[in-house]
Amino acid sequence: MLVFSAAAVAAENQPASPRMAMGLIVKLKDAQPQSVVRLKASSVPSDGKPRQRQRLGDAARRKRVSYIVSRETAFGATVIHPGHAISLQEAKDQAERLRADPDVEWVVVNEIVRKQAVYIPSGPLPSTASQSWLRPISATTQPGFANIEPAWAKLTDGRALTPVVVAILDTGILSDPALSGRYMAGYDFIYSAVLASDEDGIDPDATDMGDGITTQDISNYPGVFNGSSEGCSNVASRNSWHGLEIAGVLGGNLDGMAGVLAPLRGETSSAVILPVRVAGKCGAEVSSIIEGMLWSANVPYQGAPSTTVNPHPAARVINLSFGGEGVCSLSNVPRDAGWLYANTIATLKSQGVLVVASAGNGDDAVGYAAASLPANCAGVLSATGLDMRGYKAGYANLTSQGIAVASGDLKSDRSFADDGILTTSYDDSVTTPFFDMRAVAGTSFAAPQAAGVVAMMLAVNPSLSVDQLLLGIEMSARPHVISANLSGVSSLDQPQGVCSSTNKSHCYCTTTTCGAGILDAAQAVDWAIARQGMGTFTGPATSYTSPNVYFTPDRTVSTTAPSGGGGGGSLDWRELFGLASLTSLAAFKRRRPNQSRQAAKLFP
Repeated sequence: MLVFSAAAVAAENQPASPRMAMGLIVKLKDAQPQSVVRLKASSVPSDGKPRQRQRLGDAARRKRVSYIVSRETAFGATVIHPGHAISLQEAKDQAERLRADPDVEWVVVNEIVRKQAVYIPSGPLPSTASQSWLRPISATTQPGFANIEPAWAKLTDGRALTPVVVAILDTGILSDPALSGRYMAGYDFIYSAVLASDEDGIDPDATDMGDGITTQDISNYPGVFNGSSEGCSNVASRNSWHGLEIAGVLGGNLDGMAGVLAPLRGETSSAVILPVRVAGKCGAEVSSIIEGMLWSANVPYQGAPSTTVNPHPAARVINLSFGGEGVCSLSNVPRDAGWLYANTIATLKSQGVLVVASAGNGDDAVGYAAASLPANCAGVLSATGLDMRGYKAGYANLTSQGIAVASGDLKSDRSFADDGILTTSYDDSVTTPFFDMRAVAGTSFAAPQAAGVVAMMLAVNPSLSVDQLLLGIEMSARPHVISANLSGVSSLDQPQGVCSSTNKSHCYCTTTTCGAGILDAAQAVDWAIARQGMGTFTGPATSYTSPNVYFTPDRTVSTTAPSGGGGGGSLDWRELFGLASLTSLAAFKRRRPNQSRQAAKLFP
């Protein structure tokens, strides 16, 4: 059966869209100004809402900045925009004018950033496609894998485990049977009802209503979807269901689909994923991402939802598979998105919350010389992409911090150079849509693997700080691959020299170009255990053996979810991630995808 890669179908037959922004994030001066070195997320202007509105309007008129929408946001600031996206350059010009006003303290462009999945043409799954990325590694077999399976057994070795909440900030989620019981009740931080496709904007329902642009969208909202410098693309595109695919990598738990945190044999499991919807039809606003981060960690802020607070324990890990351009620093002048991210991440770090972010995919063919924003922020675990043999995926950005993880590589014709990352997805291109499994690629899918490993570390040792988690990931990483068995690999698919600022395609990684090394789940868990005085960490091993099976999909079609059988270990994650009395995922408001699923039975 032909299936397309939902990670990138929104880009199918669609030219690259210009960089856009949803207006500005503006902070007026206060009688009692806050420190510009370390902002306070919960800051509230001392002069009250009516006076703030008047002062902001006056400043905007003085500097010729028009807006019709204003709303409060974190750090005592206000988001303003004309009711639609504008070009990034126009937003930068407006920001520069407003910064010159004597009543304005700082201005940040509210850029719309995009997901870090790469475009793969429609076509069949690779003939060898499987969840091989979960396999144990050996010195000669798939050295790019994260060694997930051996970590599972370590977590059931008679020790108490602590529940861990992992927030996924993405396009939202669907009620795929392979993720049944995995979700907590999340939140939707897309303020535009048009871009959210749910008619009500921000609300306590993280359901993914689709991010594809329809011909009806283009007809009904020509000012929004006009393909110009003042609008999103005017080319119809399919839904990506990107959030579902990220969730599958992290928490799938049905026979036919296992995730990093769910190697179950069909038993009922408990919630581990806190879905936070931040991205709609044009991408994700920086302001929505910032608010989603704070809400996930139970950090109060101005403009936070008043009717629904996060009812769950604070997330200890936040996965962000989106990114934009820019440098992250607390000292950036003029103030920009990198500065605002740096302050937010510093706030989260003080709460013991680690952000794991995709390093980015360059131009989807060749990576850039630096990680995207906020993956380049200090205190963030940046995840860049490898192929299964341990070489940098051609599209993956370089990163001097963080970790490298297998995320699927592509040939020049956009077909897979390896198996890719097999995960949950949804096929709505047919008359009767169904849930299925799809091979995807991109640093988007490196991040949730790293986030899952961090959650494992916290499960065995919840006292670990953000700095300790980062140190543990780095110290337990395996060395980058400098040679491997390339038998049968065509010369076109072999790495072309050592990665550098001028060689950013398919290349040999170093610690200065791909982070500390290759992610190793088993070694990371060992490190966390040792920090608790439960053992001695002796350093990365060169190989592992395991009697457990790995995963291969059966491509038969069924209208019901597969049941029974299957492999992937016997770990009961209910002990690890069980959280009592959790609210179930809210139902769709207006439409609900068909619940059938292409069978993808697991067997050795």
